[in-house]
Amino acid sequence: MKRLILMAMILLVSNAYAGGKGENKDAAEDKDILKVIEKNLEAAEEEDFDAWIKTYHERARSCKARGSEMQECFRVYDMKYALEQAKVLDKSDDEAKVLFIQVNRTVSGPDNNDKKISGVHIMKKSYGKWKIYDTEVKKIQELR
Repeated sequence: MKRLILMAMILLVSNAYAGGKGENKDAAEDKDILKVIEKNLEAAEEEDFDAWIKTYHERARSCKARGSEMQECFRVYDMKYALEQAKVLDKSDDEAKVLFIQVNRTVSGPDNNDKKISGVHIMKKSYGKWKIYDTEVKKIQELR
């Protein structure tokens, strides 16, 4: 009887440990996903086009168009970007949806109102690394 109780306790402890390990892996992967978004904004603020483009999936639908826009933005404006909120909403092995709220502030350049933008980044893996695949802008609020 003591053996049965001991075996049951070992099984419970090992299952609890395995479950906790999976949660840690999931949290680490969420951090990896959010780091891509942070790197994207850091690269944009530093006007580092190569670093910025590396945050995008090579098959991103609008990457080329956004690239041209960002190069023009780098040329004309000095911007500050702040990520107010980012949260992984849904995730599978190779795709994730991330809710974000960011603030874009113009430091110098022609008239351009500061903006608070909220939306969802669609993230996909590229060679095992998370990248921005698409962005669904939900709301743009001009700040005064």
